[in-house]
Amino acid sequence: MRMTIRDLGYVPGQLAPGEKNSILDVPGVHVGQVTVGQDGSDFLKGVTVIMPRHPDDIYTPCYAGMHTLNGNGEVTGWYQVKDWGFINTPIALTNSCSLGTVFQESWTWILERSKRMGLSVNDISHNYGTPIVGETADWWLNDVYQSMIEAKDVKQAFANTLTQTEVQEGQFGGGAGMTCHMFPGGTGTSSRVVDALEGNKKYTVGVLCQSNYGLKIDMNIAGIPMGRMLVKENSAKEAERAKSTPGGKADDGSIVIILITDAPMLPHQLTRLAQHATVGLSQVGGHGTGRTHSGDIFLAVSTANTPNEVNSVAHVNGVSKVEHNTVELIKNESIDTLFRAASEATEEAILNSMVAGREGRVGHGGLHLEGLPVEKVRAWLKQYQVVV
Repeated sequence: MRMTIRDLGYVPGQLAPGEKNSILDVPGVHVGQVTVGQDGSDFLKGVTVIMPRHPDDIYTPCYAGMHTLNGNGEVTGWYQVKDWGFINTPIALTNSCSLGTVFQESWTWILERSKRMGLSVNDISHNYGTPIVGETADWWLNDVYQSMIEAKDVKQAFANTLTQTEVQEGQFGGGAGMTCHMFPGGTGTSSRVVDALEGNKKYTVGVLCQSNYGLKIDMNIAGIPMGRMLVKENSAKEAERAKSTPGGKADDGSIVIILITDAPMLPHQLTRLAQHATVGLSQVGGHGTGRTHSGDIFLAVSTANTPNEVNSVAHVNGVSKVEHNTVELIKNESIDTLFRAASEATEEAILNSMVAGREGRVGHGGLHLEGLPVEKVRAWLKQYQVVV
């Protein structure tokens, strides 16, 4: 049964979530996950596939924007987003050593689907898009030499996008094997609903994060320095653990955050939306956010507009004619509520990833990682009158 930070008494922000409090609240979004391995073994690895639109409609582009807080990581397709301002492929998340396999299988899925649709090579070239694959390093809990995912598992994750109805949080999908503030972390999700001025229209901002960053001492929940309090409370144990804690990338980790909205936003607005995920991240990570060995990369996507029509390019004597699109967009003066939605949903998604890992993990070499002490968190929230 899903437990979230709300079950402990903390409701991040002011805006209401969607029905599932998940990225799946955004109409048309599909998520498929596969997890390989088990607790106590040398590895627990996986992949998460996100379809901004229904898989049958994946060639319809979505405007997009990206932001990098610290770049020691990878999200492929960045240059396409930067130059074209849209994506037209699935989005996938996995561990660092599996990025190549997931990228290749993303292409396989695209080409196989194109073939079934009867598209010619010319059609495919007009719909060209670089697959979006993000990674975080699972080198603390997993044996790095066994952490590479297999092609068949990626294929299954793509297939699962058609049947999966909930996002599995914590040590599932691409989040398997990940840690957050030295607790089991990984996959987390949340959403926020924003009212529009016109009629009864509402827009949703959904977030899915793959959390794998942060020291315990920097962790804040509801503005309370709970990480510092936990370290102080267990000073002897924390000092002993610090002796065996890896350094560099394995210690500082990374976080990839995917934001999808049905609000009509253009690339420059989506870049700004992605930037505001940093606000939500810093609510949890405090001053330790964006450490030099961490990869903190955020992608924001809108499903509201259609950037271009399939095969719409027309040429006369080898020179293409100029064509145009008609788009809607959020007024700049009213965009702040969407920024708030991105920040609130990001904070909650990260916290949900840790709450989901509350049972703890036993990883490679017998390393035991205690889960977030949810009852202690609940008590502190009540003590400091944060419970709403």
